[in-house]
Amino acid sequence: MHAELSKEVVMTENHYYVRPVAGVWHVTWNDSADLIGAYSSQHEAEALAQLLARHMRVQGRKAEVHTFEAEARTPSWGRNRAANQVAVA
Repeated sequence: MHAELSKEVVMTENHYYVRPVAGVWHVTWNDSADLIGAYSSQHEAEALAQLLARHMRVQGRKAEVHTFEAEARTPSWGRNRAANQVAVA
């Protein structure tokens, strides 16, 4: 019976993840490979994750949103300039 109770507690926990992937923001659920959505802005992706978490909380379930940091990206012209400066020196 204790195993059933702990399984039920784990099942009620919902985690929504907002991650930057290749220039877009992915929203996933409970570290599943299934993608809920992909958005061009972090704000849009976080809003969806918050909406889904709020829906779970209204149903009496636990839900959390986890947002990862944006990738530090260098524009291609910046990479090319740095490579050219190294080649010239």
